[in-house]
Amino acid sequence: MITDCSGLADLKALARSHGDLFNHIHVSAMMNRVGKEYRKYNADEAQHLMLQLSATALKYVDNMRAREIANILWAVGKVGGVVDEAFISNWLLAAQRKLPEFNAQGLANSLWAVATLGISDEAFISSWLLAAKGKLPEFNAEELASSLRDAAKLGISDEAFISSWLLAAQGKLPAFNAQDLANSLWAVATLGIRDEAFISSWLLAAKGKLPEFNAQGLANSLWAAAKLSISDEAFKSSWLLDAKGKLPEFNAQGLANSLWALATLGIRDETFISSWLLAAQGKLPAFNAHGLANILWALATLGIRDETFISSWLLAAHGKLPEFNAQNLANSLFSVAKLGISDEAFISSWLLAAHGKMPEFNAQDLANSLWAAAKLGISDEAFISGWLLAAQGKLPEFNAEGNSQIRWAGNQMGIEVGSLVGRSVDNK
Repeated sequence: MITDCSGLADLKALARSHGDLFNHIHVSAMMNRVGKEYRKYNADEAQHLMLQLSATALKYVDNMRAREIANILWAVGKVGGVVDEAFISNWLLAAQRKLPEFNAQGLANSLWAVATLGISDEAFISSWLLAAKGKLPEFNAEELASSLRDAAKLGISDEAFISSWLLAAQGKLPAFNAQDLANSLWAVATLGIRDEAFISSWLLAAKGKLPEFNAQGLANSLWAAAKLSISDEAFKSSWLLDAKGKLPEFNAQGLANSLWALATLGIRDETFISSWLLAAQGKLPAFNAHGLANILWALATLGIRDETFISSWLLAAHGKLPEFNAQNLANSLFSVAKLGISDEAFISSWLLAAHGKMPEFNAQDLANSLWAAAKLGISDEAFISGWLLAAQGKLPEFNAEGNSQIRWAGNQMGIEVGSLVGRSVDNK
């Protein structure tokens, strides 16, 4: 019956006419079909049908086999989690009992669904890790890549699982496609894993496939390389060559991450950066606060001052300064000072945004911001008072470089900071 349906209208009609007769096999097959073909359908109608079917599925949950439970969880993830919390709770409980029977695909798909739906269920995740660990050698390349990516999304940093994953993935990296390679390196970096053997194998596998990476894959892989301090010249050269032609396809986050990574890795390629500036110019209004702060820091770190781009940056940043966190604020003022940008409107807005967030500045943020204020000739009494108050409680955290910055800035601004610096040194 279900296989005879040609589309959503037929599926809805079947559910209306025969829904009362559905058993666990029928409801699983139909939910799986809706999940697979969801993008072809009207979203609202498909979600409404999925909601109806989920109520029927719950009636038969005790009759469901492992495969059916995994397929339904995957389908719910595909449609976007329109089901209610009671369904999710009961379904995860049922899945938890059957996890030892899930095959590799079911395990990978179920973790994907949980990550996609943003569910953090400790009991389910613990059971999933236990079930997956012994079956990782059966995961194919796509399942391995997606499982680590989803583990990273969920913040799962289980050492036993990661060790087993690295062992299972090592021999299968040549079978990873471009997306799998990008996802796996991003996940490894996000979880803070630095395994030299894996990185060497990854670089070897990625070598011939970089031209197949899409814009997001390129941005994510360079960001991950920077996070992991991978300084492989062949990879960097190939990345620059392949990314340059795809820069117009990079979204705002991809552009921000890639420039930050270039600066972190110390890559200053004039041709690439010119293309980057051109690609980013029209997308600056789409950059979030973190992205705006990062790209100005990167430009300052690389010593690039492009007047047209900076003017556009100031315009984009002006309205978003209240969204900057403490580190974003400190880095942006530091970068403005490094680049010699003297814009009164920006500085006024920066002082206003920073005023209430000064207690959140860490020692480095405080040292950088006072140094920048001195460089820019800022003598705002409210800022200085707030800075002194915030610095007072963080004296043990200032390092030698920070103390040097503070001492220099204090001399320039005529502020008595000697006692602060002295006590910071004494506390060490």
